[in-house]
Amino acid sequence: MAIAGKIYRALLRFFEKYYGFFFAAGALVLAFYCFRCLDVKYVDSWDEARHGVNAYEMIQNGDYIRHTYNYQVDDWNLKPSISYWAIVLGFRLFGYSVWGLRFFSALAYLLTGVLCALFAKRWSREASLLVLGFFCANERPLSAHLARAGDADSLYLLFFTVAVLAMFLVKKNHKYVYGCGLAFSLAFLTKSWHAGMIMAVGGIYLLGTGELRRFRKKEWAGFLLSVFAPLMLWFGWRFTRDGFFFLKSMIETDLLARTGSSNFEGHQFPFSFYYDTVFGDGGFIYHWQLLICAVGILGGLLWMWKKKAWNREVQEQGGGLLLWFLLPFLAFSAIGTKLIWYCYPCTVPLALGTAWLLGGLMRLPLTGEETTQEVDKAAATGGKKKNFTTVVGITAAAVSVLLVGFYMKNAYFHVIRGAHGAPFLMFIEESADRDSAWAGGKAYIYVPGEDPADIGTWDQNMLFEAEISGDFHCEEGGIEAFLSENGRAVLYVDRLDYEQNMGKLQDVEILHENAGYLLLGK
Repeated sequence: MAIAGKIYRALLRFFEKYYGFFFAAGALVLAFYCFRCLDVKYVDSWDEARHGVNAYEMIQNGDYIRHTYNYQVDDWNLKPSISYWAIVLGFRLFGYSVWGLRFFSALAYLLTGVLCALFAKRWSREASLLVLGFFCANERPLSAHLARAGDADSLYLLFFTVAVLAMFLVKKNHKYVYGCGLAFSLAFLTKSWHAGMIMAVGGIYLLGTGELRRFRKKEWAGFLLSVFAPLMLWFGWRFTRDGFFFLKSMIETDLLARTGSSNFEGHQFPFSFYYDTVFGDGGFIYHWQLLICAVGILGGLLWMWKKKAWNREVQEQGGGLLLWFLLPFLAFSAIGTKLIWYCYPCTVPLALGTAWLLGGLMRLPLTGEETTQEVDKAAATGGKKKNFTTVVGITAAAVSVLLVGFYMKNAYFHVIRGAHGAPFLMFIEESADRDSAWAGGKAYIYVPGEDPADIGTWDQNMLFEAEISGDFHCEEGGIEAFLSENGRAVLYVDRLDYEQNMGKLQDVEILHENAGYLLLGK
């Protein structure tokens, strides 16, 4: 054991000495998980495609505050504008592409992981590196509706995280409350009423620590300004378009209807939904993180009670992480509408708490060595302590490596290697050319979509691809409407339906085709 302890402590010192190198390597691996094959997976037909269309048409309309879908005013997704502006910027930087659609979501997730890892360095360098590993092993947010998807959730998670981390630092310097307020405001302008969770977590935490009562009037004024100035600027701009209509709809639909008990939009599930599908599912890392955190909390409380050593800072930060996890988890479990991505903010404190506990245990042999040298006078007692801390440290390191390695592998194969496109969406990309004579004209479709009975209508992801690939103005009605069109137009049709309707379509030009689909023009 003595030799194993020496080797292990030497490895710990090596990692700590070259922490900067390993941190950079971990950040690069996380960037790989964010950006590798980012544009391969098909565009989801709901929020992602809708956001993409809204952002694309903002550019085409020259209106960056009001949303349209297929060039009609769109109040389906009642969110303020920041996530749309991020996609607009992505299109400006990278062209009209799926990469541009998703770039800032991936970047926001990367920044969230790096910021959390830097914050965790206060506990230990091992914890800091573990956080990066846990963000790579975070399969749910990587696979759907967050890190690699062109919608609002990744930016919201970044602002949520910044707000809470700033809140943890308020005791050190009250000026951090301005950052907390600004991050809350940006989160609201990204994800609407979901940002209320930030106020709930922050308010309870600052009240519980007593810091809220120590704010001076000047600090309260600065905090309120940081919260309301961006909100009022956005609302004033939006008010010029439709007055109070959008805000009224946000309250009635996005807040009251979705949080009420009615089965609004068909997304009502049991209270245990998030535990059953995410945190209690052994197929994801969260199941084990919950177990480690539960054992760590109980063990820590027992140790502090036994030693009568109640560390206030540990209690405050541990309680803050627990509040950060429990409040959104319980609140979103209680409301009527439940969607998987509502609980994603809970994965951040879970990763931080697990890294804090495992990192502390991994480093225990070095801490124990220092304590032994300073306190223990008896060599035999010191030797026993060294053996115990060595066993604990090696065990924690082994658990960390196995846990991170196994679930990183799962995330890589399920999310990155498992990414695949949809044949028809890929055909739209390859067949359309924004510089062709057909670009910018009317486009019809006769391809089965999500509901085969609605053939002749555009699914949201189909319409998104048609707009960014050919700048098409998408029309309903299928083959008959296409043939009745007097002006120049194109028709997307699958090969089976084309062969069945060849008599009608014999006079139209085949612009592009493959084994499954054709693009026709007239």
